[in-house]
Amino acid sequence: MSALFQLSKHSFVYRGFTIHKCPRNAITMKTAYSVLNDGNYLGRDFALAEAMKTIDKLKSGESYEN
Repeated sequence: MSALFQLSKHSFVYRGFTIHKCPRNAITMKTAYSVLNDGNYLGRDFALAEAMKTIDKLKSGESYEN
């Protein structure tokens, strides 16, 4: 299993992908996490653990939409 590295207050690297912590939504009070790889946007999750699971699915070749 790969480690999660925090680069800054809002940026993480996991398995070669960048996870960016977005500002909290003022209405729903949820924080979103954007998943990026080489500048390509690959999706948005509402928990850091979900973003890591999305990356694990992408790396294993599974569909990340389910």
